[in-house]
Amino acid sequence: MNSSKQLKCVIAAVAAAGVAATSAIASPPSGIVIENIATGTLKGDNQQNSGQVKFQTKSDASTLVQKLTFSAGSYSGWHHHPGIVIVTVKEGTIRLMHTDCSVHEYGPGSEHGSVFIEGEQRVHEARSAGVAVVYATYVAPAASPPVFRVENDPPFCASSIESRWKKPTSHK
Repeated sequence: MNSSKQLKCVIAAVAAAGVAATSAIASPPSGIVIENIATGTLKGDNQQNSGQVKFQTKSDASTLVQKLTFSAGSYSGWHHHPGIVIVTVKEGTIRLMHTDCSVHEYGPGSEHGSVFIEGEQRVHEARSAGVAVVYATYVAPAASPPVFRVENDPPFCASSIESRWKKPTSHK
């Protein structure tokens, strides 16, 4: 085998190993029932300003509304969103952890309220100790097929349950 073919084989083997390792390390969700309620496409450049609220897209965007029912002990797996997601916790409590190991609790009556927004491709995982029901509204850059969630590997602190679920810190 000539050196060019050997190099191509080595590159292919390294690439395959990297894909396999990524697949093995990523953390898929567990114990969540997901119901897609509505999807759509927001066409063109949009800007809406109403009082203290502003919303803007610079090109077509895909939208999705989901109902997520968390069973006791369920988790979303580590992931991020390519656009934004607005999450309303209707019932129960969700604990949201980020890669900096901060934990914030959301739900009716929670110190941080019952709504949170994720975006800027910030990696996170949501968990629920008990049953929780949330509604998520996603707005993402248009793609075919649409991409609302991207899987990520757990951060360094995810291996320690004590570190993962420490007392919630204030939301920044």
